[in-house]
Amino acid sequence: MGDYGQIGVNAGVTRFDTKNYGKIGAEYTYRGDFEHANNGYKLSANGDLLIGKHLGGSAGAYAGLEFGKLNCTQYNLGVMADYTRTGYKGSSAIEYSKDDAGNIQLQYSEELPHYQSLKTGLELGFTRNLCCDEGRKLSMSLMGGAELYSQPEASDIQVSENNISFVKRPGKLNKVGAFMGAKAEYSEVINDKGQELYFGGKAMMGNKGAPKGELCIGFRF
Repeated sequence: MGDYGQIGVNAGVTRFDTKNYGKIGAEYTYRGDFEHANNGYKLSANGDLLIGKHLGGSAGAYAGLEFGKLNCTQYNLGVMADYTRTGYKGSSAIEYSKDDAGNIQLQYSEELPHYQSLKTGLELGFTRNLCCDEGRKLSMSLMGGAELYSQPEASDIQVSENNISFVKRPGKLNKVGAFMGAKAEYSEVINDKGQELYFGGKAMMGNKGAPKGELCIGFRF
């Protein structure tokens, strides 16, 4: 089959940390054969811009082995990573005044900090050439591993007689949990140049971190 690379673009929707975003993204996939062409490898990377009330972004990477490339059903095993960040660093405002007794009265507002998650682990799946037609493929994979995620922390306000000190503690990747996920894709070659139209979906659920799901339609050339 030989070594080759493909560029893809896609658009869709993403739901992360219970919030909905529109999604536009790009990807690159490179496939190569070992000495025996029935086995090979796959390297891929992708990046997405998440559009909602506030912007976000995500990026992913995969490196793995492919078995049975000359058969109607191929199998894959590899390592994957997925990083997503939404929201913003946050801003705050503190106003204060003194009442008739000289006590300080606070009026305080704070926007929520950003949320981020880094999932990494193993991916195991298969690709089926429908009716043994290389132009129409259905792919499914299971994923699982560790998730680093941020747990929002409250800000500290310390008040003395005439002074207010404000300490902002932004969210960081300060917690570790486990996650499991699955993804599926249907792709079809639409012309003699080998360009593909594809439909994909993905869901990843952590035991304490933020769940993530997405649906997209894309084009590879």
